[in-house]
Amino acid sequence: MPYGRRFGFFSLAALACLLALISGPAQAIRGGALASRNTLTQATVGVGTLLAGSGEIGLSRCSGVLVSPDLVLTAAHGVRNDPVASAVVFYEGSRPVRPAILVTEVHRFDVMSAYLPGEYAGLMQLSLDTALLRLAAPVRGRKPIPIGRGLPPLDLRLAGAGISQQGVGVLKTTRLDRLMVTSTGLLLAAARGSEVCKGDSGGPVVADGRQGPVLWGVASAVLSSDGTCGRVVVIAPARANF
Repeated sequence: MPYGRRFGFFSLAALACLLALISGPAQAIRGGALASRNTLTQATVGVGTLLAGSGEIGLSRCSGVLVSPDLVLTAAHGVRNDPVASAVVFYEGSRPVRPAILVTEVHRFDVMSAYLPGEYAGLMQLSLDTALLRLAAPVRGRKPIPIGRGLPPLDLRLAGAGISQQGVGVLKTTRLDRLMVTSTGLLLAAARGSEVCKGDSGGPVVADGRQGPVLWGVASAVLSSDGTCGRVVVIAPARANF
């Protein structure tokens, strides 16, 4: 079921923490290519979210994509628990640029899994691992990515911003080969000659269309031994739920 959270005013310290997103190196896609200036990378963002829990405030970082002038689609687990505030950072080519844009509202899906078998509940959680972030103001000069319909093509691309203790880093892209699509729309794909990493979660997965890239989903997880980087990517399907 959809869950909404509206952000109000927050402290200058929180704002400073979010603005720190745009500095410092980060672990992005291993291999792949540095992002060039094109429609996909112009619409890709780094997302930073202040999270409250256990009496402490933490910072979650992931990737996302502009799907309308004031909406960003990302992975729901990046805005999990009790988000306090959020902001996004856009890119020029592979480099993040100022200023960060504040998010005023977040909508994500909660999965009511109490009455589902464990295996199916996990599948549904991944299939619904998307969230919409409403920006404080519409973005100009950057074209949103339209959402595809039907079965995703075999040849796909992923853009991701990476993650580290310092913040978002260079934006990179990689080619993906579709492996399978489940009945819930969940997509599995394999990266070509590269690995996708933790901070690439929420990064857009697109295919080339007649009028530019078409969005099929966002990176949700990778299959790896250490839980950080892996070649097989789990992709939550994009839905026109806005």
